[in-house]
Order: sequence, then C-alpha cells, then structure tokens
Amino acid sequence: MEFIVREGRPEDFSMRPIKEQHIYEFLDDLGINYVYLDHQEEFAMGDAADADEAIGVVGAKNVFLHDKKRRHYVLILVNGTKRVDLKKISELTGLKNLSFCNEEDLDTVLGLTPGAVTPFGLLNDKNGLVQLIIDETLRDEELFAMHPCVNTTTVRMSNRDFMEKVIPAMGHDPVFTEI
Repeated sequence: MEFIVREGRPEDFSMRPIKEQHIYEFLDDLGINYVYLDHQEEFAMGDAADADEAIGVVGAKNVFLHDKKRRHYVLILVNGTKRVDLKKISELTGLKNLSFCNEEDLDTVLGLTPGAVTPFGLLNDKNGLVQLIIDETLRDEELFAMHPCVNTTTVRMSNRDFMEKVIPAMGHDPVFTEI
C-alpha cells in the first residue's frame, strides 16, 4: 500500500469526524507543525507497522487501564516493542488491581473507540481522572506520532512540541519512567 504524508490540516477538513477536526484546530491553535497520514483502520500494533514506517516514527502503543472501582485511570505511552508490567504500574501509581479498560470506559472517560486510543483523548478528561505515564525511552525520540482520536489517520510532530506544548495544553502532568 502506498502512503502519502501531507503537511498541516487536511484539505477535506469538513469531511472528517468532529473529534478529528478538533485535534487539528487544537494543534493549529498551539502553532504546532505537523504532518498526517491517512491509512486503513488500525486496531493493534501490528496493523500500524507500515504506517509508522511511512511516517518515519518508532511505533508507540497506548495502554488504558483502570483500578478495581473505576475511580482512577492510567494512560501509558510506551515503545511498541515493550510489554507493560501491570504490577510495576500498580506500584508506581499506588493503584491496586489494574485492568485494561473496556469500550465503555474508553468512550466515557476519553471519548475514544477501540483502536483509536491516543494521548489526545486526555482533552476529554474533564474530571482529571487519568494519570499519564510515559516510557522514559520515548523522550529520546525525535518525532512522535499518534491518532487524532480516529484510527484511520496518524499525525506526526516533533517530540519536543509534543512534550513541551501539547501535553501541558492538555492539562496533564506526565510521569516518566522506565517501562
């Protein structure tokens, strides 16, 4: 499959889902330079390999967890080749009995659907329920890419813009740790 990487917001902007449009507006408001790539739906890391290569990034996965009573949530950004140790995350956060979130949690807390888990979902965390944890190794990457709240497009920007502009604008203080 041939991919075309394009700069800035899509020309057919109005034909995109509203939640995707909001991401382009958010990035434009922050003055972020970015590119995007449209592709087939991605539901797992294996689905994203070709698109990640085309857009020039190391694949990162997003893992969304909840505690037993669903009062606290954790969004983990980790290098796509790593496994997430739930026991270690539990020790780090002080949360017990962490489990993977279901489709309802994704929608209710982050406004997302399966396959579209992304840090941009934190914009929908109005109650501050989600703790953001980022794999320390992702700090060293030059570029960072993620879905703009849909799993048919990937947006890439400089890692510096992501860490220094996007995350603070979303109102979440990340915890960096080796995962």
